[in-house]
Amino acid sequence: MSGKAPAARPSIRTQPSARRRHRALLATVVGATTCLGVAAPTATATEQQPGATHCVTVLNRVERDVVESAVRSRTCFSGPDADGRAERAAPAAATQLMLWAEHSDYGGVYDRIYGYDGPCDAAGYSFTPSTWSNNLTSFQVMGGCTHSYLSGPRGNGSFTGQVPYVGGTLNDAVTYVKVWRG
Repeated sequence: MSGKAPAARPSIRTQPSARRRHRALLATVVGATTCLGVAAPTATATEQQPGATHCVTVLNRVERDVVESAVRSRTCFSGPDADGRAERAAPAAATQLMLWAEHSDYGGVYDRIYGYDGPCDAAGYSFTPSTWSNNLTSFQVMGGCTHSYLSGPRGNGSFTGQVPYVGGTLNDAVTYVKVWRG
């Protein structure tokens, strides 16, 4: 033996290691998932999340000497099947009162409004739609509700039954909603 260390061989890597391939694949999947909007549902008790498409709002009945129903919960979903997930997210004990739509003739994204204390009666439910003040264009009433009253900065309107268009005065400008059985 000569006592010399063997010459170092130059390292030529033609294919990435398994660990590098795994990291690259993981980064690609995470990036694609984020870009496509495939994410876990986002939820908040008070405000619609940016990019949220379909929401569920649950109200308590209007209490005596109180003007508005308390918002019990609010959850919004985005991404694939957001509407289906919103529909399935409503509490079983709640009654759907309204379906709000972003566009006329019930098009666009939705907010499903539920009453936790049962169907509409003469007292009904009412509240300030903070996140939908600039979005509400049409709505459907259900759950025993037959009448609705909406107001906003440009005026107000009273409706009976389904409303495929709230009109120019209230379109995207609703600051108060009341529904009841008349």
